[in-house]
Amino acid sequence: MSLISLITRKFKEIRKNRLAYFLILPATLCLAIVLLYPLFRVFYMSFFEIEPLYHKEAIFTGIKNFQKILSDSRFKGTILQTAYWTFGSVALQFIIGLTAALIINEAFWGRGLARALLLVPWAMPAVVGAFSWKWMWHGEYGVVNHILKTLHLIPHNINWLGGISTAMAAVIITNTWRGFPFIMIMLLAGLQNIPKELYDASSIDGASVGQELRYITLPLLKPVILVTTLLAGIWTFNNFAYIYILTGGGPGGKTDILVTFIYKQGFRFFHFGYAAALSVALFFVVLAFSLLYIKIMKIESPFT
Repeated sequence: MSLISLITRKFKEIRKNRLAYFLILPATLCLAIVLLYPLFRVFYMSFFEIEPLYHKEAIFTGIKNFQKILSDSRFKGTILQTAYWTFGSVALQFIIGLTAALIINEAFWGRGLARALLLVPWAMPAVVGAFSWKWMWHGEYGVVNHILKTLHLIPHNINWLGGISTAMAAVIITNTWRGFPFIMIMLLAGLQNIPKELYDASSIDGASVGQELRYITLPLLKPVILVTTLLAGIWTFNNFAYIYILTGGGPGGKTDILVTFIYKQGFRFFHFGYAAALSVALFFVVLAFSLLYIKIMKIESPFT
């Protein structure tokens, strides 16, 4: 089909459904303004030096802010910490979510109640959950230290959120608690769509539970797994609230991720131009990761 005929057909479709397009036009315009204007505004600001503490005017500097990103050692360290935070959180969320989904998929008394209770972390407001865990991790009065000391697993209290070696692990565990119910409920929906006849046939052939999981469950869940882990990865990558409330990026920047690093550059040090350039870099990092993941999903999905 030629380009002209394709355009002609599209115009005919628009004319045929012009009332529908007219009705959704106001909402589409509002959505475009809300989404696109901030994006273009940040992109525009990234080419300027905007530092109100030093001068009132925005000074055009071209790609200087982006060059600064490449030479900023703090940014390189933050990239590694962001990768550790994202992949660690999503991996734990997936393992726990898959385990919970497999258990809840079985018929037992109280399954509905268990499903509702497991969804509480996801339903709870992020700020409430973060502050609850901040008290639980408290070095002197936290319940985590109390439980571990009662079980004789640690000899003394540990400052989990203030220790360089423990802070990142603590926030990853907290984020895992927050995010695994989403993966659990999505995988549970996928499990319930797998024909039971496949498991009946595999049991007749003498397949073990591990073999059923490897050769039936996981391959048929692959489309759901890829979509849910992609969404969980994007949400975790941009998760500002938990890091900021729990540690503020400390101690010594050891739990800073890109979003908290950008926030500090813009609203603590007032380097708005540099913060805008970092935001643009963050946008392209997430976009590249998402496109690569979608490509993998299209290649590996058994239903495409």
